[in-house]
Amino acid sequence: MNDSKPGGDAFDTVLDDALGELSVPPERNGPWKPDDGDGRTLFDTSGSEDRSVLVVFPQDRFEKWRSQALARIESRDDGRIYLGQVTRGPYAAPNGLPATSPMLVATQIEGSVFTPPYHGWVALDILGEMKEGQVSTPLSRPRPNSRVCLLTPDETKKALNCDGDIRLGPAVGYPEIVVGLRSAEKHHVPRHTLVVGTTGSGKSTLVASLIEKLSAAGFCVLLIDVEGEYTMIDQAAESQKIVPTLHALGLKPAGIENTFLLVPTDAPTTNPDHSHIRRFCLDFPAISPHIAVEILRGNEAQSDRFMASYDAACELLTQLGLVEDKELHRKALAAWDDQETGYPDLRLAHVLDMAEAVAAVVAGEDSIDDRYLHDDGFRGHARELMTKAGPVKKRHGNIASWRKTVGLVAGLYRTGLFDRSGRTGPDDRPITSLKYPDMLAPGRVLIFDMQGVDSPQHRNLAISDLLRGVTEAQEQVYAKAPADKKPKTVIIIEEAHEFVSLERSKQMPTVFEQIQRIARRGRKRWLGLMFATQFPQHLPGELFTLCNNRILLRLSDEPTISRLKNSVGGVSDSLWTRLKHLPTGQAIISAQGIDPAMLVALEPGRCKLQMVD
Repeated sequence: MNDSKPGGDAFDTVLDDALGELSVPPERNGPWKPDDGDGRTLFDTSGSEDRSVLVVFPQDRFEKWRSQALARIESRDDGRIYLGQVTRGPYAAPNGLPATSPMLVATQIEGSVFTPPYHGWVALDILGEMKEGQVSTPLSRPRPNSRVCLLTPDETKKALNCDGDIRLGPAVGYPEIVVGLRSAEKHHVPRHTLVVGTTGSGKSTLVASLIEKLSAAGFCVLLIDVEGEYTMIDQAAESQKIVPTLHALGLKPAGIENTFLLVPTDAPTTNPDHSHIRRFCLDFPAISPHIAVEILRGNEAQSDRFMASYDAACELLTQLGLVEDKELHRKALAAWDDQETGYPDLRLAHVLDMAEAVAAVVAGEDSIDDRYLHDDGFRGHARELMTKAGPVKKRHGNIASWRKTVGLVAGLYRTGLFDRSGRTGPDDRPITSLKYPDMLAPGRVLIFDMQGVDSPQHRNLAISDLLRGVTEAQEQVYAKAPADKKPKTVIIIEEAHEFVSLERSKQMPTVFEQIQRIARRGRKRWLGLMFATQFPQHLPGELFTLCNNRILLRLSDEPTISRLKNSVGGVSDSLWTRLKHLPTGQAIISAQGIDPAMLVALEPGRCKLQMVD
């Protein structure tokens, strides 16, 4: 018998006793065959577990039993009906003999052909009690010798209720049962999704497939691509790793329509020939100073000096009236929340010039040359700038700390990410600010090609602003839309561990609070977040619980699997055991509305990927 069989010799004794009661008379010399059911439950033992029951079945039913199969358990005597799922097995065991019987072992060693009548057994997890077509939490368990009937494919589809239009793929072993999410139900996509899988597990092709299907279902999809992997998804797949699989599934390679490639200011792109390239910059007044200082990851002294420069620059900006519309500026100040956005009309150059001025004062200089200031900062106001810098010096001295602070701000300024609207990029395309409400349209795919931004801190600052801007725009568009035409949006963050990590979560509380706030507000307004990573061990545990949908591809890190196991419900132990050895393209789906978790052969994307093709 398979060595995973529970209970050892004690189990063999119970099993033999049960089979003795159920088997056909010895004179017929045939395998045990009960009634028209597919199996029978056994008695419980000291090793039995809650919500799990052992089932035996005759030799001629072996082909019908498969892993993940659903079965109806008709409890004897009390008339209760239970729904169960195979979580272990099917295994084979000889009738009336232990699998390790010397006779069986000897005949195998000698090469003799001797296969005695045998039976099969499985472990079923009890999913619930069936009452009037509904499955409820079981308060009891099936009685011994209860009839077990496997569900037909149609009954299985109805019981699983998992055939959404956003197809993920067929259940492994059941090609007729397709698992998917429902685009019309809020408790599916907007409940937020976590996609994890090691290199080569099929994560990227899954994400590409989801982009295509979400777009076809009317979602606006925004993808933050930190490696330039998805910039060619407007083209059909060409890789011999993908095309044969598509053909085997009856699918043709095809690019995703209605895609736009958004590239930061001066950054290079991995697909300069894309037909819809837009160069964009971010507006520094839109970014909360608390988020900016956390993401820049300066030490405490540098963070204090950044905030001091920021506050002084704000005061001087308003004092000098360096704004386009003073009345609008005044109104914006009255409504300003520094936890949500930055100071109205303040540009990054203003903060940089102030930091330079304070550093000069701390170094004992009486003035700062106007040529070192910036046109979009305080150039032309060097005297007022030095006057404002004086009081800051009294609170924060130490020239070394100031020079490092100036370096942090100057490095961010040199990226060209901020306040560049109206200029042109290296390809002569105009650079514009992002108009988030205009970006969101049904079926549109927006790829933010961030691989050209070298610093993870600068990239994360841009991602933070994108999340904020899209959330605000979604709320505006959602509020204006009629009830039957509410906009649906999904933001996909690739390599999510680089944006929000376990190591930095305690140093970035404001950023994580922003994510939690977006997650709470978004799910009610058809805004879903999807986090994809090959290093889930670097994600904070709170992110696991924030996502109600989990797509788990192959993982090899045992501590990470243990962490996931503690936060992801509805996944059987047998599926967790398989996770380390899943073949490429298979995943465990644990999602809102899909219960129990299923092992699925994922449909690959039909489009071209940079790292695959």
